[in-house]
Order: sequence, then C-alpha cells, then structure tokens
Amino acid sequence: MLQKEKVNYLIVGQTPPPHHGQAVVTGMLVEHRWTKVKVRFLRMAYSDVIDHVGRFSLGKIVHLFSLVLQTWTIVFTQRPKILYYLPASANRTPVLRDIVYLLAVKWCFKKTIYHFHAGGLPSYLDSMPFLGRIARLAYGTPTAAIDVIETNPPTGEYFHARKNVVVNNGVGVNLVERVRPSDAQFEVIYVGVLNEGKGVKEIIETARLLKLQNVDCGFVLVGDWSSERFKGEVLELIDLYELGAMLRFTGPLSGNDKWQAYADADCMFFPSHYEAETFGMVLVEAMAYSLPLVTTRWRGIPKVLGDSACGYLCDVKAPEQYAEKLELLMQDPDLRDAMGENGRTRYEDEFTKEKFLERMESVFEELVRD
Repeated sequence: MLQKEKVNYLIVGQTPPPHHGQAVVTGMLVEHRWTKVKVRFLRMAYSDVIDHVGRFSLGKIVHLFSLVLQTWTIVFTQRPKILYYLPASANRTPVLRDIVYLLAVKWCFKKTIYHFHAGGLPSYLDSMPFLGRIARLAYGTPTAAIDVIETNPPTGEYFHARKNVVVNNGVGVNLVERVRPSDAQFEVIYVGVLNEGKGVKEIIETARLLKLQNVDCGFVLVGDWSSERFKGEVLELIDLYELGAMLRFTGPLSGNDKWQAYADADCMFFPSHYEAETFGMVLVEAMAYSLPLVTTRWRGIPKVLGDSACGYLCDVKAPEQYAEKLELLMQDPDLRDAMGENGRTRYEDEFTKEKFLERMESVFEELVRD
C-alpha cells in the first residue's frame, strides 16, 4: 500500500556505504528524530565502494531513473513541498546525473535546498561551456544553499540561490581508550580515500625524508584505494624507497575499529590538495581524539582549524614542510598535548553531532515557515 502521510521534506542523498564525509553526514540527518518537520528519505545508491564513485555504469543509469520514478511517487502520495539535495562533485558523470534528475523532478517542489559538501563545482562548470549552461539551468535558483564551511563568495551565489547559509559539519565520536603503549614508536595516522588529490604520494615522500634523517616513526593509512592503478603506483614508490617497514595500510575502517586507530595514534597527517575538498571531516574526528594536526592551506581546511592552534598548516605538495612539522611534534610531547587539547576544545565548541543537527533543524524549520 502506498504511504499516505504527508511530509514537509524529501531528503535525497547517499548514506554509507561507502564511508565518506558527505555520506556520513547525510546518515546523521536520516537517523535524526525530527520534531518540528516531517521528513522522508530517498537513498542514492550509485556506488557502494569508493572505487566506483564518479564512474559511469549502466547500473547507475537504471538507478537514476528508478530515483526519478520513486520521487514522482513520493510527490504524488505524500506531497513534500521541499526537496533537499546534495549536488555532485566536479566530475562529468555525477554532474550529468544531477542534470537529468533535477530537470525531471525539481518542478514538483515549491522549494529546493542544495547542501554543497563537495567543492569546486562552479569553477568546473565554467570550464565546460556547453555542459555548464545546461547544469546552471538544472541547478538554478534554489530557495537556499548550504555551505559546510564559510566560502567567499558563497557557493549558492553561483546558482543564484535566494538564501545562503553556513552549517558547519559535525560528527558523533565514540571515545575509546588507547591500547598502544605510550612509549611505543611515534605513529602518524592518515584517514581518507587513498588517491592522488588527498596527498597520498606526498605521505610517501614525507616518510622518505624522515627515513633519510633517521627519524623513528611509523605511518598508518586508513582508507580504500581509489583505483588499482593508483595503488600500483604508490606501492612501486614504497618499494623504490624501501619504506615497507614505515608504512601500514589498514584498508577502510568503521565503527570502533576506526576509533581505535585514532586513539592509538600520536598525530594526524592530512596533506590534501583534493579538488573537491571543502571541510575534511577526518580532521574533526582527529580533533575529537585530541590529536595534533599537520595539514594544508587548502580550500576550507584553514577555517576548520580556525585560530585554535591545534595544528600546523603547510603548503600543498610540500613534503619538506610536512617532515619538519612532524619531527617537531615527535620531539615535543608538551606541544602535542597542548595542540591536542586545543583541537578537542575546538571540536566541542563547533563540530559535535548535536550542534550540527541543531543548526540543520533551525534551517529546515525556517524554510517550512517562510
């Protein structure tokens, strides 16, 4: 039987798997108990593993048209007035997907909210004149646009959003006890997709420099490979530099396995120059675990750290800087503790799951009233 109860919002988005920032945050919205608005969720399921994200397949076309049909059914039976949608990253296949979906369904809703988790979409559309014109028509003039961190100008301005707001991402963290001995080898953790843009090759180069300086440390890389080709390139570098003893790849971790990896680490290293980077959710997770950070002046990352003095900001693609800052942290436990405490305070003040959901509730309620 078709469900008849009316709702205010239709949320259309990806939830894990795969585990990445946008999917995790969307999952929080789905699990949340909304008290003042009624919400229906429609799950995107284009990719279940990181290696498939952004790639074309016939199965994705079938799923796209299934989403359109499901959306029409929900509109007909439950009358949602507002569409909440997460636009694509700066990549041809996801953008084409958005164009088809939005042109097919946007007319069914009185209001539209776009939540921009991926960066770089306006500049990408400007670089693709024909595709850009069609995309601007599909995305155009939403009621509201949400950025996950302050940008100048707001992303929504490009699409002529009537209202632009910032809602910092948040994350719920399960704190577990450290099990590695405190006097064990210094351990640097990276968490994220293992791809070029996230700085994985720079991690290898940084490890090489530290080895040449006889610095005793280890690197733990948590995440899934973006492709077998890239994995092969990285493993070749590791063999060339004879770094096998310094680097450990865990694969993707979730739940308490991931939290244990943070708890056992001494420092978070995130040398991203990823084109779609906006926020760096893993930095917030590391802050929650009181880990000092070594990261980059890239996209929204400096605003995530703010003026909290919880880590070092370095240039992108600068292994010499990364090695220098990591060695400083290795040599100074008091500095690590101070930066870690600053990061934990920053997390509690700005980036908890509760604060994120409170802010989203406020935005949703306001748009229902308007």
